[in-house]
Amino acid sequence: MAFKISPKSEFHISERMTYRKENKEINCGFLWKSGSFLIDTPPNFLNEYEQHIGISVGDQDYSEVRLSDEGNKLIYYSETTPKAEQDALSSIFNNSKTTDDFDIGFQHKGWQLVDVDIVMWGELVITSDS
Repeated sequence: MAFKISPKSEFHISERMTYRKENKEINCGFLWKSGSFLIDTPPNFLNEYEQHIGISVGDQDYSEVRLSDEGNKLIYYSETTPKAEQDALSSIFNNSKTTDDFDIGFQHKGWQLVDVDIVMWGELVITSDS
């Protein structure tokens, strides 16, 4: 039996990437309108689930992650990232059509991807396919 876990509200699932270079950091990604995690066994995290923290795709052995086509791009910089560098990186990020596009662009500028995660939070809806 498969279980589908989805946030009850729109824009409660994000895909986040963290890049570092020297003492600087970029946090970027997407805030998706909707999405779900699929799992083949009953979810065992519900007793400890905290809505304001959410669940990470890395927390369980999910068989599939589905994300909507609608979302918002977001990018944030550490205070140690100079404004001119932020402008150049924002241009790469905002003009990219795919994750690979900005990943390659950032790496060409010397940034390293150090973390990737997909997180959903808030009230969850869990359904089963029997």
